[in-house]
Amino acid sequence: MWTGSITIGMLNVPVKLISAVKRQSIAFNQVDDRTGSRIRYQKVAEATNEVVDSAHIVKGFDLGGEHYVIVTDDDLAPLAPTKSKEIAVDTFVPAEQITPTMFESSYILQPGKIAKPYALLAQALAGTGHVGIGKFVMRQKEYLVALRSDGQHLTLSTLSFPDEIVDPSTVEDLDTVTGVELTDRELAMAASLVDALSDPFDPSQFRDEYRDSVMAVIEAKADGRTLTVEAAPERAVVVDLAAALEASVEAATASRSRHPTARKAAKPAETPVPKARPRKSA
Repeated sequence: MWTGSITIGMLNVPVKLISAVKRQSIAFNQVDDRTGSRIRYQKVAEATNEVVDSAHIVKGFDLGGEHYVIVTDDDLAPLAPTKSKEIAVDTFVPAEQITPTMFESSYILQPGKIAKPYALLAQALAGTGHVGIGKFVMRQKEYLVALRSDGQHLTLSTLSFPDEIVDPSTVEDLDTVTGVELTDRELAMAASLVDALSDPFDPSQFRDEYRDSVMAVIEAKADGRTLTVEAAPERAVVVDLAAALEASVEAATASRSRHPTARKAAKPAETPVPKARPRKSA
């Protein structure tokens, strides 16, 4: 996607940018159900309802009330960020100081023809608890980025600029949690529920089940079959928060005790499997 170098002072590290994420979303087209042909869109002027040729389509900034400021490519050309082959790292900051909401797209940095500078930076940065912050230009757009290392590989994440981040204090109804009174029992049970469901993070355990189901429906219909999909059962509404937490903890504990790894580690005679209560939502 991009080839250049990371620059840190006088250090120059040749790299290539590779996308770290391959989206697996399912795309649909709009189709005329009478003919089976695909629906196409045309660019039509509101005033005349006529199709407008691309040669007459220009950029306009809406001032409100259908008043537009026309901006040409010549107006924008002097403002475009200068093309660069550098990811200029200006500073290193503690990783925990970067708000998670700032992170956007992720990329893998591949070493260039000379691998030693890459290996040096990857090993030096690892274990410091810091990430490099800098900027670079890709496809005529300037990005704020964070550079990280796992000891062997360098990764880069684009970041939102601070004025793009929504301040939670400006979000309606978030202030309703201020002053909510919680009992010691409720807090203790909530902590127990977190503990009962705690595990090391294993990304392979998670799949987009909705996408899998949609693909199953598509494949079945393509083969002339019809799949019967059962509706998800409705959850019971529980007014007693502490009781709901307690039932959830017991159900989670019972579920863990039935897990194959748990049975393997324990003697069956000494570890009876308790019956789980139905999980309820608060």
